[in-house]
Amino acid sequence: MPEDRLALIGKAIDEVAAALSAGAPAGAELDDLAVRLARIWAMIAELDPAIAGRLRDYTANGD
Repeated sequence: MPEDRLALIGKAIDEVAAALSAGAPAGAELDDLAVRLARIWAMIAELDPAIAGRLRDYTANGD
């Protein structure tokens, strides 16, 4: 259900925000944060494939 996925996304975002509030991540913590953000984007893209297309555009322009 989309509502369940949105709840998971919200929880994941809250966890990332809490980790960042604890201080600047470094080393393995930074790698973990990158993995978490990638998972959040994957969940969002699954709910709205158009977002996935826009994300690719942003990544290509940001390189």
